[in-house]
Amino acid sequence: MKRRGGGCFYDVAVTENQQDFGVLLSLAQVTFADELQAHLREAGHPGFTTRTGFVLRLLVSEPLSLRALADRLHMTPQATLKLVDVMTEAGYVDRTGSPSDGRVRLVAVNDRGREALATARAFHDRFEADLAATIGDEAAAGVRHGLELLAARTPVAVPGSRGRRSR
Repeated sequence: MKRRGGGCFYDVAVTENQQDFGVLLSLAQVTFADELQAHLREAGHPGFTTRTGFVLRLLVSEPLSLRALADRLHMTPQATLKLVDVMTEAGYVDRTGSPSDGRVRLVAVNDRGREALATARAFHDRFEADLAATIGDEAAAGVRHGLELLAARTPVAVPGSRGRRSR
């Protein structure tokens, strides 16, 4: 069977036992998320979620007002407030007054939030290194490249992506 990919046609042997590509992507994401959650729980961060990580990546460089944070997350201020409330209760962020406008409250990452984000990033690095050890550096680099191309197609901002594409 010939499938179109990246402007070219590739010969792909499809058998009845082969999983659909989308199923494989979903299963890989579930595996990654489950292992990350277990790692974070063991490290003392049971309430850390993917959304928590996105927010911390946005806030690590500078505190933001709730409105600015909502805009960057493409969420309503009400939904962002609920998220910030949960993160405040979990001890990942603090709310402080703005030095330039006393009416504005800023959301800022605190030490616990920085530590949780560092723990998550270390897991990401180890997961990728384990994949490379299993399938080889070149194949792992190919997986990363393919994922980067897929990720570049989304309008979702990826804050703090350490040099990777952010929209």
